[in-house]
Amino acid sequence: MTRHTVALLQNLFFSENKPAELRPLDLALLTYLILRQTEDHSIFDSKLTLANRLGCERKAIADSIKRLNRLGWIVSRAPLQWSPNTKRRTRSIGKTVALSLNLAKLPKSADKAKHSQPSPEAVTLAGKHTAHLIKSSLRKKQHKHFDRQQEHAAQRLIERMGGYEEARSLVNFALQDERFQNAARKSLYELRTRLSTLKRAYDAAQCAVATSSGPA
Repeated sequence: MTRHTVALLQNLFFSENKPAELRPLDLALLTYLILRQTEDHSIFDSKLTLANRLGCERKAIADSIKRLNRLGWIVSRAPLQWSPNTKRRTRSIGKTVALSLNLAKLPKSADKAKHSQPSPEAVTLAGKHTAHLIKSSLRKKQHKHFDRQQEHAAQRLIERMGGYEEARSLVNFALQDERFQNAARKSLYELRTRLSTLKRAYDAAQCAVATSSGPA
């Protein structure tokens, strides 16, 4: 478990200003979403899957999602499906929804670590990557919370790489290397999920450059 994840759980459980409507199941669901690191991407677990994993009824999960949505602590999006009647993609009702955290709204403890917000460097890295996708026509349209998720993914990349310049160089490498291009052209989260393999390839490329540019 990363320090970032631990800090989020500490903030959630040690905060004493939680709303009265909050239920124990809501905290369990939030914990699950934090452990799945969904601040930078969405998951598509069905309500039945969530009910089985959290030990409750499916309706209880549905009610919990509604409460957390009202509080703004999570974001849920129904998937788009093609409708032969309207001849367009519309939101499907009653289907599995995409779930992600909205860290900006989660309660924070006054005496615990606060690593929940992306740094200015992460915001810059996310903005540059998204601008590249749009400029290259790789992603003309994204969902409403894509920018927020990009920023959190950028923060994790910066922390793992040890700084902004290192993370920026890694992302540029992924955009140019055919092994990682497909992931880089989707989102920074897709790069984060491949970070171990990506970093090994990046380090090898950096070493090769250093060797070739060394004294003859």
